[in-house]
Amino acid sequence: MLIWLSVVIIVALALFLTWLIKRLRRQRATRILQHSSQEIADEIATVAYQKMQASQPDFYAPQAKLVSNLPTEIWGNNVMVFEYQVPIRQTSSALKDVAAAIEEQLNEVAYERRIASVSPRYPALLVTDVWFLEEQLHFDVAFIVNRETIEYVKDMAQVED
Repeated sequence: MLIWLSVVIIVALALFLTWLIKRLRRQRATRILQHSSQEIADEIATVAYQKMQASQPDFYAPQAKLVSNLPTEIWGNNVMVFEYQVPIRQTSSALKDVAAAIEEQLNEVAYERRIASVSPRYPALLVTDVWFLEEQLHFDVAFIVNRETIEYVKDMAQVED
């Protein structure tokens, strides 16, 4: 009886350790994907913002480099969405027009750098949310590199409708 109990405990411990190792590997892979996606998105957003600032200096204030925050803790670990804050000179523009202009510029830069979406139905980068707060323009950019991000984009589109 004691031998069977020992065998069951050892098997359970082995299964638990296998599960734990797989989970840690998945988490590490997700962090690597998120970090590399964030670097690429930051680089594209910086170039796009500089072009927009040059073409509309009365709206966009100068900023050297854009660095994103990760608002994805709410939506899940595999969602590649990055939040940016940029200084602006006025808040009188319509948010939809601003979001469309940012998205167009982001995808133009992504195309120049040969960065594409994993799905042909979506551009590489989508602006999923945009708002003004205290002389800052805040916008979320989804980098379409996996299925979870596509599902997030679909959910956000349903929320807006």
